[in-house]
Amino acid sequence: MDSKNILEMFSKIDSSTLDFHSILIIRNGYMVTEAYWAPYNKNTTHNIKSASKSIISALVGIALEKKYLNNLHQNVSEFFPEYVPEPSKQDISLFDLLTMKAGFNWREDSGPNPYDLENWIKIPMRDRPGEKFEYNTTLTHMMSAILTKVCRQSTKNFADKYLFEPLGIQSYQWTKGSDGYYHGGSDIFLTPRDMAKFGYLFLNRGKWNQQQVVSEEWVKESTSLKVKIPDNVNYAKDLDYGYWWWIQEKGYMAWGAGGQYIIVRPDLDLVVVITANGFDDINRYGEFMKSFLEKNIYLAVKSDSSLPANPSAFQKLSNTILEIENPKEAPNRLIPEIAAKISNSNYILETNRMSLKSSNITFDNNDTCSWEYCLGDKKINMQVGLKGNYIINKIDFSMGVHPDGEEIACKGYWKNDDIFIIEHHIIGDPSKQIFELRFHDQSVTMNISTFGMHATIKGTIEKK
Repeated sequence: MDSKNILEMFSKIDSSTLDFHSILIIRNGYMVTEAYWAPYNKNTTHNIKSASKSIISALVGIALEKKYLNNLHQNVSEFFPEYVPEPSKQDISLFDLLTMKAGFNWREDSGPNPYDLENWIKIPMRDRPGEKFEYNTTLTHMMSAILTKVCRQSTKNFADKYLFEPLGIQSYQWTKGSDGYYHGGSDIFLTPRDMAKFGYLFLNRGKWNQQQVVSEEWVKESTSLKVKIPDNVNYAKDLDYGYWWWIQEKGYMAWGAGGQYIIVRPDLDLVVVITANGFDDINRYGEFMKSFLEKNIYLAVKSDSSLPANPSAFQKLSNTILEIENPKEAPNRLIPEIAAKISNSNYILETNRMSLKSSNITFDNNDTCSWEYCLGDKKINMQVGLKGNYIINKIDFSMGVHPDGEEIACKGYWKNDDIFIIEHHIIGDPSKQIFELRFHDQSVTMNISTFGMHATIKGTIEKK
C-alpha cells in the first residue's frame, strides 16, 4: 500500500467536520495503519451499535453447523409461539429475520423498544413475511432469544465459547435487555482491534489460527446478496443486503449507527475498521465512502507485491498519527468579560425530559473550568479542558453505557462573547453531547444536541 495515499486521507480528515474515533487498515493479514483520536486509544471498548448484527449472523451460522438449528426455513412460531399468536405472523421464518423481511409495520427510528419481546405481540403486520425489506432491530433481538433457547445458554456465553474465545476476544461488554436476553442487534462493545479480528475472520473464510471458527459455506452465504434494496431506501444508497451484512459492489460490511464499520474487501485482501460519531447523515456517509474509502484507502492498494520504500511519506504518516493521538494544546483564547459575571452562578433549569435540574460553571483559570450539573438526584462535577484537549472525568454510576460507572471526556470553548460550548463525551458511546450555553443578564438558554436529537432548556440564576 502507498503510504502517500493514507497520508492524504488523514489530511482530508483533518480539514473535514467528520468526527473519527479510530481507523485501522489491515492488508494481507498485517496492520498497515492504526490511529486513535483522543480521548480514544487501542484499549477503549466502543459500542459498535448495529455492526453487532453481523456478529449475531455469525452465531446463527455456528448454531446451524452445530445442529442447534435445523435450517433457515424454521419459523419463529416453532420457538416462541406466545409472541406470534396471530396467523399473519406465524409464517415468519429465520430466513425472514436474517434478510429483514418479517413484514412488520415498523419504523426503526420511532418504533417501540426493540429489546422487549413483548412488543412482537403489539407490532402490526404491513406485508406478508418474505415480501419487503424493512430494517428492524427487533428481528435480530428475536434471534438472540432463539439462540438462547436452542443452545440452552445465553447468547453471550455461546459467543464466548464458539466465537470470541477462539479469536482471543476477552475484554468486551454486551448489554442485556429488560426481557433477560442479550441485545440482538446492538450494544456489543469491542476494541477496534477486536473488530478487526472479526473482519479478518470473514476475510479468511471463517478460519483463525488454523481453526475453522465459522464455516466457509456460511461466510460465503451470509455475505452474498440476498436482498436487492430499493432505490428509495436512501440511507442504503448503492448497498444491498445479505444475512445482516451490508453488501457492496466488491465487498461487504458490518455497519453501526454513527459510523461504526467493519469493511471487508476480499479482492484487495483488505479489512478497514472505523469507529466514529455523526455519520448517520446520508451526505456524511457518502462523503466518507467516496472521499476517504474509495479515493484514499482503496487506491492506496497499488500492487500484490512490495512497493518501493517511501521513507519521507512513511515518516510524515507516522508523525501525523502521533499528533492525532497526542494533540497539541491550543493557544489560550481570550476569556470574555461575561465569564467572570456568570462564574459560580447556579442556574435552575426548567423541567425537561432529560432530567437536567441545574448547571453551574466556575472559571478557575485559562486552562480549565469546573462544571457542576444535576441529573435527577445525581450531582455531577466535571473538569472541562479549555485548550482544545479533553479532560477525562470518572463517575461511579452508569449513564447507560457502562454498568459500573463512566469515563466522561469534556472540553469547552467560547463561540463568541456570550456563548460557551461544552463537548461532553461518554467514552465508548459513539455519540457526544454538545451543550451550547447562551448567557443572558439573569438567565441561560441551553441548546443540547446529540445523535440527531435536539433540545432547548432555559434556566434562571438561583437567588442567594
